Amino acid sequence: MSRVGFISLVYFACFGIPAQAQTIPRYDVASYCQQVADVSGGSAMIRNGCMDMEQQAYDVLKPVWSQLSGTSRNYCDEVARVSGGSYSILQGCIEMETDAARSPRSFEY
Repeated sequence: MSRVGFISLVYFACFGIPAQAQTIPRYDVASYCQQVADVSGGSAMIRNGCMDMEQQAYDVLKPVWSQLSGTSRNYCDEVARVSGGSYSILQGCIEMETDAARSPRSFEY
């Protein structure tokens, strides 16, 4: 392994930054939506609604994903994966992180 390759590997391993951070994550939406539907008795209506919501969220995020901060992308990807991989949750997290970054808080004594 070259020195540059080794340094890159160590950097990514230490900081947990995925090599494909610029590419929107891929979730198993069909499985996620089936789990959501199963909670409500296996409703086809719930599954289809979930699939529509996931598609809409994905379509909003895909063109802007690489422009988002790496910190927000990584954090929100982790949040979305905890739920089973949801673009709707990913979108909500990104929106909250973006809003919070625009309105930093200060502490006063």
